[in-house]
Amino acid sequence: MAERSGKTLPSEGESEAEGSLSTYERHARSEANKRSVGRKRFWLWSLMAGLLALTVAAASWFYLNREQPLVVLKVAAGPYRSDSYEMLREIAEVVERQSDRMRLEITATRDSSTNITLLNNRQTDLATIRSDTPVIADIRMIAELFPDFFQVITKPENGIFSVHDLEGKTVAIPPFGTDEFRSFWAVADHYDLSITGVKWIAMPFTKAASAFLSDRIDAIFTVRSLRDRLLLNLHEDAILKRQNLKLLAIDQAPAISVKRPFLRAETIPKGTFAGDPAVPRRDTLSSVVSRILVSREDVDVELMRELTSILFENRLDLVIRFALASAIRMPDPAVGLNIPLHDGSEAYFNRNEPSFLQENAEPIALVVTVTGLLISGLFTLRARLTSGQKNRMDSYNYMLLEIGERARNSKKRQELRKLRRDLYQILETVVRALDTDEVTEEGFQSFSLLWESVREMIKDREQELEMSVS
Repeated sequence: MAERSGKTLPSEGESEAEGSLSTYERHARSEANKRSVGRKRFWLWSLMAGLLALTVAAASWFYLNREQPLVVLKVAAGPYRSDSYEMLREIAEVVERQSDRMRLEITATRDSSTNITLLNNRQTDLATIRSDTPVIADIRMIAELFPDFFQVITKPENGIFSVHDLEGKTVAIPPFGTDEFRSFWAVADHYDLSITGVKWIAMPFTKAASAFLSDRIDAIFTVRSLRDRLLLNLHEDAILKRQNLKLLAIDQAPAISVKRPFLRAETIPKGTFAGDPAVPRRDTLSSVVSRILVSREDVDVELMRELTSILFENRLDLVIRFALASAIRMPDPAVGLNIPLHDGSEAYFNRNEPSFLQENAEPIALVVTVTGLLISGLFTLRARLTSGQKNRMDSYNYMLLEIGERARNSKKRQELRKLRRDLYQILETVVRALDTDEVTEEGFQSFSLLWESVREMIKDREQELEMSVS
C-alpha cells in the first residue's frame, strides 16, 4: 500500500541515522555560531578600542595645544638696588620677551633668611639666597647667579696691614642680624679677634662709605660682588677725593672654607677697582659665598625648565643689560651641592646626555632581534599548523566528493543507506576535529555546505530509485 501511494516510510535504521545527523549537525552549528559570535565581538571591541584611542589622542592634542594661561611667579630678590635685585629685574624683562606663559614679579626683601621664610610660608615661588643659608627639605636650586666676596677696605695711612690689625680700630660692619653681619664674625672667630677689641659699628653700606671717606671710621667690612654698584661708587668717590684705598687679604680663606664648607677661597685680581694706583695692589685672596636662585620643590617642572633655558640661552642679552650676569653658571654636582637641583633645571642641564634608549641601544637591539626571531618562528609554526588544518579539511572534502560520486552512480537503496552512514561518520569525525582545533572554523563552514549538498544528493537519489520501483 505504501508502494502504491508512491511514498515509503523510513526504516528503523534510517530514522536512527537521521536522529544522529540532527544531533551532530546541531552541535556543529552551535560551535560555529559561538565562534562566529566571538569573532564579531572581537572586531566590535577592537573597533571600540580604536575609537577610544583616537578620541584620547585627539583630546590630548587639543589639551597640549590649548592656549595656556599666563603664570606669574613671585620672586624674593633681596635688598632694593642690590646686585641680586637688579639682576632679577633684568631677568624678568628677558623672560617677558622670551616666554609666552611665564612672568616674574620681583619683590625687594631684607636678606636670605627672610627669603627662606617667604618660601616656607608659600608667599613666594623663587628667591635669591646665599649658598650658606640653612634651608628646609623642599627647597631646590635653579642656578648659581654670582659670587659675593668678603672685603675689608681701609686706607694705607690707617696702619691696617692684616686682619689682625683690626684690633683697636673702628670698623663698620653690615647691619645687625643680616647674613653679612654673621659673615664678619665668622672671619673674626677664625682670626680670634676680640669682640670688644674691635670697635665695630653696624650700619648700612651707604652710611659706612660716607663715614669712611670722611675719616670717621678706619675700615669697612662688606660682602658684595666685584661689580656691585655701591662698591664701585665708593672707589670712584675715593679717586675723586684723591684718597688711596687698600683691600686686605683674607689670607687664611682656604682654612676658613675647611671649617665652613659653603665658603670657598678665590682671588680678587689686581686692579679690579682702580688701575692707577691699582686697587687692590696685587692679586688678593678672599673668602667667597655664592648667590643662588632657588625655588620650592612643587613649582611646575616645565616652568623651571623654561626659566633655566632662558637664563643660559639668552646670556648675551642679559650681559648687555647687566654685566654681572656673565657669572651665571650651572651648579657643579662634582663638588657637592648643599641644595638639590630642581627637577626642571636638572632636565635642562641633562638635555644633551644620552637617553635611556641611547645608553641601552645594544641590549635593546638584541632583545628586538630575538623577539623578531621568536615572532617569525611563531608565524612559521602557525602557518604550518594552518596548512595542516587545511590539508586535513581538504581530505574530508574529497571524501564527501567521493561519496557524492558513488551516490550519483548507485542503483541500490542498500548502498545508498551505507553511503548515508559513511556521511554521518565523516560529520562526527569533523565535529570532533573542530573541537580539538584540528580543523579551522572557515574550513568547517565550507565542509558543512558540501556535506549538505551530498546529503541532498543521496536523498534525491533514493527518491529516484523509489519512483523507478513503483
